[in-house]
Amino acid sequence: MKKIILMLTLLMVCNTAFADNMLVNYFKKWVDETRIENAIGKLLLDQFTNDLHSEFQIKEDDKLTQRFVNFLEKCGIKNNGGMNSKVFVIESSIPDEILLPGGILILTRGYLKFAASEEQEDFILARNAFLVFQKQPLAVIKREGIYPKFLDCIKQKEAKRSEEKVRDLLRTYLSIVGKMNHKKADVQGAMITKYPDKTRLGAIEMLGRFTVRVWPPSPFDTIDLPSRIDELNKIKLPEQNL
Repeated sequence: MKKIILMLTLLMVCNTAFADNMLVNYFKKWVDETRIENAIGKLLLDQFTNDLHSEFQIKEDDKLTQRFVNFLEKCGIKNNGGMNSKVFVIESSIPDEILLPGGILILTRGYLKFAASEEQEDFILARNAFLVFQKQPLAVIKREGIYPKFLDCIKQKEAKRSEEKVRDLLRTYLSIVGKMNHKKADVQGAMITKYPDKTRLGAIEMLGRFTVRVWPPSPFDTIDLPSRIDELNKIKLPEQNL
């Protein structure tokens, strides 16, 4: 009788342990925030490209992607940190940049044309790499209280997702990207480039060419530009990183 009770006890412990492991493994799948970031980034990118007007072509730029990944490594993100980081370019004259979770950076041709030098291009890529390093896209999603809505969407099979709900999430995200810590990203981004102070000065010159206006509205956040330029003017960076 004692042997039977012992065997039943062991069986119950094993079953409980198995159930616990299943539960732990399930939550591990979603607790890994890098995987969640990637899933949210893909969700937003797919909806963005689907909704993009046919006159605007968008495609990945391999050279910019490689430079972007190099800056991510300088931030300490090795082997892309499990992300699928890419740089996409929209053939539009309107200057704009959109950083999505998971290291997906969207730039317009109009914004890249503002970069008159390699240092200014480096500034654009490096500052966004620092935002990725700090997980700012995911942080702003959490601060705005829409993180649970994203989780609900990515847990659903793609065929069962409501396109309108995803589109609403995309609209909300695009309206809050300006709430990331862009001033810190400007400074820290310049610091990881090859010629930090030259990059800083190039950034000041480039940002100063944007016009601060109330109407017509610009996709590029011009409201905060004066304070961003002031922040860059306050500091002095090394001439060169070895």
